[in-house]
Amino acid sequence: MRFVFGCFFALILSLPLWSANEMTGRILDPVACAKDPAQTYALYVPTSYVPTKKWPVIFCFDPGARGRTPVERLQAVAEKYGYIVAGSLTSRNGPWVANAAAIQAMVRDVESYLSIDVRRIYAAGLSGGARVATQIAIGGLAKGVIDCSAGFPSSEEGIPDKVPFAFFGTAGTEDFNHGELRRLDDELESRRAIHRIVVFVGGHEWASPALLTEAVEWFELQAMRAGTREKDDEFIAAQWNTRHTAAAAASGLGRWRSLKSLAADFKGLRDVSEVERQAKELGGQRETKDAVKAERALDRKETELISELAELAGGGAVKPMKKLVADLRLRSQVAEDTEDRRLTRRVLAGFGSSGRDATRSMFENEDYVEAADLLEVLVELRPGQTRTLYDLARARAGMGDKKRALAVLQQAADAGFADGPRVEAEKLFAKMRNDPAYVAALAKIRANPPEPAGRGRR
Repeated sequence: MRFVFGCFFALILSLPLWSANEMTGRILDPVACAKDPAQTYALYVPTSYVPTKKWPVIFCFDPGARGRTPVERLQAVAEKYGYIVAGSLTSRNGPWVANAAAIQAMVRDVESYLSIDVRRIYAAGLSGGARVATQIAIGGLAKGVIDCSAGFPSSEEGIPDKVPFAFFGTAGTEDFNHGELRRLDDELESRRAIHRIVVFVGGHEWASPALLTEAVEWFELQAMRAGTREKDDEFIAAQWNTRHTAAAAASGLGRWRSLKSLAADFKGLRDVSEVERQAKELGGQRETKDAVKAERALDRKETELISELAELAGGGAVKPMKKLVADLRLRSQVAEDTEDRRLTRRVLAGFGSSGRDATRSMFENEDYVEAADLLEVLVELRPGQTRTLYDLARARAGMGDKKRALAVLQQAADAGFADGPRVEAEKLFAKMRNDPAYVAALAKIRANPPEPAGRGRR
């Protein structure tokens, strides 16, 4: 993908409806792109902004078009270090053509009004949005990415032998893409790519404001190493002390990886020979090697469980699939935070995500029986999830099973499903409109309070 940047003019006052003072220091949402008003984004411009200076920018992409979320989480660090942040409100998981249009529109609109440093354009994303962000960097626009819960987009070529941008990745301990990010860490190291991957306690989600602050500060360091930002010895010393203290407090694999990352990130900015020596010594110890082997064994176990679930789902083996899911759920609900609990939660979350993708394709192909079978398992996986119950009602209706469709629709209503217009527009319910059970369920759905964003989709 090719992006063309022209001259950057000081047109801040021409941004529709907002003056210079109104535009800075607060999140503007939504901003409609001048040349394509259907494309919108959330925008944050730091209060220190002046059009006579070039500013770094982070373009953000969320799998559900919730671009305001990363802008909110980046707002404080953007204000501190002087970054412009824009989050697309139209880019979402789906065809690349639609994402490309959203990217082009947002980038061109921002560069039309604000003075951007083209050497310091970055991208950030969550899950499918992370793959969008990385694709932008592969295409040459972004010089660095913050990838939350995903890495590179799938392609026949795989990861480039030379990765010409800085990669900051995050993954939760219960994130179903945790293994992908861990393997990516090794792959990027083998390519000597500039990268850092941080694992936090959590799931498949945007990194916290604190972790996003670490990412931006890491970009600051990399810009100093590359010469695109002037060196700040005080900043470098503070960053070194923070990271060095954290590495010293860590143990096992965590300490080894922290030391390696510390040496790589500060090379060229200060003497890292002692840290390199410590990392090499620690990496050669038997305890470290055994821990790496144990970690890889867990990875294999996780992969095997995922494959077993996929095989059962592909073969339509509903009862064995339900039994395995029930067993994994029990293991995932133990009180102690064990490796097995984390593993089973990752497997179940991944199965839920891939299952939802599969059912979408089944609906498109009108494979309602297969969709119903899989959705029955997903209901077992997360009882009371409103979106899954609603989709199961649709699948039953598509099969012509009116009685069970109405029963599940009522379950969705009782669980809090609140999208009345969606129910009324569903063609699969056409033959049920006059049934008293349908009327009652719809009335309940209309009366339900709006669900929190994303609740029915988790």
